Amino acid sequence: MQRKEFAKLVLEHQARLRMFIRMLGAMPDAVDDLAQDAFVVAYERIDTLDDFDQAGPWLRSIARNLVRNELRKSSRRRRVVNTSISEAMLAMSDEPATASWTEDWFTALRKCVEHLPGHGRALVDGRYNRGQNASQIANETDMTPAAVRQALSRLRGLLRTCVETRLSEGST
Repeated sequence: MQRKEFAKLVLEHQARLRMFIRMLGAMPDAVDDLAQDAFVVAYERIDTLDDFDQAGPWLRSIARNLVRNELRKSSRRRRVVNTSISEAMLAMSDEPATASWTEDWFTALRKCVEHLPGHGRALVDGRYNRGQNASQIANETDMTPAAVRQALSRLRGLLRTCVETRLSEGST
């Protein structure tokens, strides 16, 4: 494969690959690094890709393995938001993840977040959109850091259940 063809592959798949990596639980500031790592691995192993129509699933499997490796590395700075949610999403992502499935998952998640009470939405926004830790969120609310962590844990469970329900009912 020539550079020009690989550049086209990157342009075609970079946005969805970044969304997929974020969905797996990578911190927002690490998504680009992990996507770049995935494309480097893909470039090095491009000769193993038999069908370019399957480049999306192939790239997602590379990214999935990179996120799994991040979970295993305890001595390195963690680039994963939450181990339990990442492990759950990695397990779900082992199923064939088509572009449609990824889009449906994000649509369902967005709708589930919209249906959270205002306080819950603010906690999720602080943690996942603004990248704040529990202490920073606690400083903005009348909660302790421990209460923030507990509330986020409950919210992740609610969101996971909501997304799974929407996807199983086909009501994204």
